[in-house]
Amino acid sequence: METLWKDFRYSLRMSRKRPMFTAIIALSLALGIGANSAIFSVINAVMLRPLPYRDPGRLVTVQWQNLKSGVRGDRVSPDVFHEWKKNNHVFEEMAVFVALDQKTLSGEGAPEHVDIHLVSANFFPMLGVRPALGRLFSEKEDMPQAAGKTESPHGDRVVILSHGLWQRRFGGDPGILEKTIHIDGVGHTVIGVMPPGFRFNEAPADVWVPLGLDPAKSYLAAGFGVFCRVQARLKAGVTPEQAREDLKLTIGELQQKFLAIITGYAADVVPLDKQVIGDIDRTLYALLGAVGFVLLIACANVANLRLAQASAREKEVAIRASLGASRGQLIRLLLTENLVLAMLGGALGLLLAFSLVKLLVALGPANIPRLAELDALPLDGKVLGFTLGVSLLAGIISGLAPAWHASKLNLNGMLKEGGKGALSGARGARLRSIFIVAEMALALALLVGAGLMIRSFLRLQMTDPGFNSQNLLTMRLLLITSKYPGSDKVGDYRRKAVEFFQDAIKRTEAIPGVQQASAVSMLPLNRGLAVTSFPMPVLFDSDSGVDIASRPRVDVRLVNSNFFKTMGIPMLKGRDFTEREIIEPEARVIIINETMAKRFWPNENPLGRRIKLNRLEPWDEIIGVVGDIKTTDLDGELQPTVYWPQHSWGFAFGALVTRTTVEPTSLAPAIMREIHSLDPEAAINDVRTMEDVRWRSVARPRFNTLLLTALAILALALAVVGIYGVMSYAVSQRTREIGIRMALGADSGDVFKLVVKHGMKLTLIAVGVGLVISFALTRLLSGWLGWLYQVKPTDPVTFIGVSLLLSAVALMACYIPARRATKLEPMETLRHE
Repeated sequence: METLWKDFRYSLRMSRKRPMFTAIIALSLALGIGANSAIFSVINAVMLRPLPYRDPGRLVTVQWQNLKSGVRGDRVSPDVFHEWKKNNHVFEEMAVFVALDQKTLSGEGAPEHVDIHLVSANFFPMLGVRPALGRLFSEKEDMPQAAGKTESPHGDRVVILSHGLWQRRFGGDPGILEKTIHIDGVGHTVIGVMPPGFRFNEAPADVWVPLGLDPAKSYLAAGFGVFCRVQARLKAGVTPEQAREDLKLTIGELQQKFLAIITGYAADVVPLDKQVIGDIDRTLYALLGAVGFVLLIACANVANLRLAQASAREKEVAIRASLGASRGQLIRLLLTENLVLAMLGGALGLLLAFSLVKLLVALGPANIPRLAELDALPLDGKVLGFTLGVSLLAGIISGLAPAWHASKLNLNGMLKEGGKGALSGARGARLRSIFIVAEMALALALLVGAGLMIRSFLRLQMTDPGFNSQNLLTMRLLLITSKYPGSDKVGDYRRKAVEFFQDAIKRTEAIPGVQQASAVSMLPLNRGLAVTSFPMPVLFDSDSGVDIASRPRVDVRLVNSNFFKTMGIPMLKGRDFTEREIIEPEARVIIINETMAKRFWPNENPLGRRIKLNRLEPWDEIIGVVGDIKTTDLDGELQPTVYWPQHSWGFAFGALVTRTTVEPTSLAPAIMREIHSLDPEAAINDVRTMEDVRWRSVARPRFNTLLLTALAILALALAVVGIYGVMSYAVSQRTREIGIRMALGADSGDVFKLVVKHGMKLTLIAVGVGLVISFALTRLLSGWLGWLYQVKPTDPVTFIGVSLLLSAVALMACYIPARRATKLEPMETLRHE
């Protein structure tokens, strides 16, 4: 131990004596270690940190799985939930929550949209979450007959606020408890405030209200369908697999009660942490592999620098050996020096990682779960331990080979090579060549991956969404439902809401600079409540004898007049809705998209056909066929889509779309004034151009492409520095040989070719090795990761282009040492030798 301490102190002294050399090695390792620590910080926050609930390992989501397709659905009918709960043997508790759309919060300040979640009274206690202020819902407040009403003096419904809304809207006033706020014009008594940062399953919520399910009611018979998400806590010692098997025992009784719904499906139990993570784990592991490549390249660079330093210290090492130092002692000393440098690099890398994590949070797309938690705790014990481990590993990897070869020096070898050790001769040159080939090959693999991602992203950007996004302004409107009468039952008619949108469209179109305006329930390139299904009889004139479990899924949009013209969606067959059909409930007409027409009426004319989207709805006649649009993602598959006139549901919310002849955002204030002149309490948010909507829809592929490209550029820079250093060192070691060649008649061109030839030989070998690695790894981009869009993993343009790029950059790196070699004076060189 004392000897090791002496080696450590000696290593510190040597580092201080060579500050430039120490700084170069520490910075090289800091880049690789910092990038690895930053990505691991994200993995730690997303996947390794336990969920912020009591005993989160026992929390699960209970959902359905289609036995044919394997597709899972996280929403069930309350009828099925009550059967599960009644026959439960494996769960300690079962609760329900429903993520509703936004509602309007009015009163103090301007009206604003708030996200509403309905939960059963036992939901928060099951999670083990306590409010930061006030209390949780009681069982009485969750009674179905009360529908969330309370026995408070005000007689209002009760709500719990999120910490963010409490701070933003009410200034963190602790006197908010028992005060009345108005949501959709209805008074609600605030009984609690949730702790900071609380959110469930990455679903944002501003307000929670009691759900009030009735176990005696048949929600399916009433036409409510499936809308509940079931969460449960496993009993102690019960695994998700055991719970899944137990649920299978109740499937027979469920099939008798709900034959049409259950057939073809099975219950599934998914741990909550897996539900939250989703498929992001593959992306994060891939990025960790990419930064691992960068670290290996940095280690190869450091190893070359250590080899160069070791050749200058051959006499020191030989003297130590002649004085009795064993080979193991020499390796330990040299390796300790490298570990000291690696730990310094690790400390710098940790500082770099802190900044990179902040950058990742700022640039990261909103659909990466738990990423926001990094703001509160970017680096914890696991990250510090990981950084320490990576630093030690980098020190060993980059220092072991130089230490091993330096310890093999002997006086006989030095004398045979003219007083120079083996590291200055052929053996050292071979080892340096191996390192430079390795780092250039790894750099090429990263460059190929980045090249494929860039081509894929450009293809994605050029994808036709099916509409014209230029000069198109969008804004989301939300009305207070109590001012626009109608129940929340599917199929109910809100005439006043439809008339409001009609008036808003007409007033908007009267503004100078507006070409056309319309409204839609859900904008394209947005994920939301827009999917349903319907039975498909052969002639669409009966719904008997249909296996509902195999119903096709259909995307649904509710639109106002001139929506297709405003969006630039072509009308392929038939006609658009008239203004009367938008308003009058007796007009049972619909328009479908081209994909739906081709899928269900191939080689037939669908105009005049009648369909219904569920058995409780009346028949609707198809009057038109429009072009396909990308409804959720630019890279998503085209889905069968039905467009209903707005009266079908008479929604009190929607997106206003406006095509302009001027810069769209310049008209936003005028449009908002017109809307508030119709209804001062109408809440308006998400005011943005359709170009911005399109840009945000590709946030995750853009993030992946940007990150992988940045890592590839860093790898290329490290590789260029590496080959430049190797070639410069080779020229300095071959000074005598070059002098002799020039004295014997070689001109500067011959010397230039000699140096460049050596460097390009290494480059070509590296390109060959890198291409082999790339062919193996790029298949992960399209297969396991699914990152590539309309680009093959073996795209020849990318492979050839990247190979030429690396070769060109390597040639430039060889140019300066080669030019320096041509400036050598033969006589001066030989006299010096």
